[in-house]
Amino acid sequence: MRIGKLSNRDLQRLVLDRLPKSHRFVTSGPAVGQDCSAIRFGDGQVVLSTDPITGATSDIGRLAVLVNVNDIATCGIRPTALLLTIIVPPDYTTDELRQAIDQAAATAEKLNVSIVGGHTEVSDAVNRMIISSTAIGFTYGNQIIRSCDALADDTLVMTKTAGLEGTVILAADQAERLQEHLSAEEFLEANKLLDQISVLEEGSCGADLGVHAMHDATEGGILGAVWEMAEASGLGCIVEADKIPVHPLTEKICRILELDPLRLIASGSMIMATSDPEILVTELTVRGINGKIIGRLTENRDRILMLEGKELELPPPGSDELYKML
Repeated sequence: MRIGKLSNRDLQRLVLDRLPKSHRFVTSGPAVGQDCSAIRFGDGQVVLSTDPITGATSDIGRLAVLVNVNDIATCGIRPTALLLTIIVPPDYTTDELRQAIDQAAATAEKLNVSIVGGHTEVSDAVNRMIISSTAIGFTYGNQIIRSCDALADDTLVMTKTAGLEGTVILAADQAERLQEHLSAEEFLEANKLLDQISVLEEGSCGADLGVHAMHDATEGGILGAVWEMAEASGLGCIVEADKIPVHPLTEKICRILELDPLRLIASGSMIMATSDPEILVTELTVRGINGKIIGRLTENRDRILMLEGKELELPPPGSDELYKML
């Protein structure tokens, strides 16, 4: 099997199709392209998401918090708590573990999210530290925003720039290979991009404006996230690659390492489906977030990528570009 997330076809065939029927209190269950599940309790719902960090080492504690709370934000609600499962190989030091914990604690405190438990162990089943997080949020409304609720003719708006998380990870974990090409200032700039990886403000904005669907761009990058939203909603899409903003440093690193920035892990960028794109982009700007119209969803299920004036098929997301470096 290839490294990275299962293909959507294999996820459906090998995992989702084999799960038992959801309990009647499950209001949003597992599906391709959906970030979270939701369970009704009383007059409200608890929203949950889980993800491991497997492609990073230097900032693993920060990313373990950010990536998972971002999933809750796609539902238009604020995350409340996290559970962390940490598995450390035997050759790691206590200082390395302490650093990851301190990163996670500081990031959670900044986001006002409690770390309420988890599990920590040393195991020779892994060759580098793995942190898997489960994020939890609560809402007392009947509705949550789901990536499967986009509508035909919705405009696709993305925030920030492509490949943000990938840029942070590559600059840190491929520093030796990049040192001949990047200045000290550029390495510092890449690290500062970590400050942009939270999408809590985008989630709040989307909820306030009633967008139809949101999906944060993780493995598979911007193009993968758009494909997954279209798939979850049973729609097609037209994506204009030339309109997708890419940070100059992301572009430079990807050029050096021969990677595609549009298919590079992109936590920090939210894909939003809306019928009022101008209002959304304006409000994002007011909140200090760059928003860009990059395409639209269509009634037919064709997935199209417009690239340099050519109409190409947009395939399902494959293994993330990041894994070419492992």
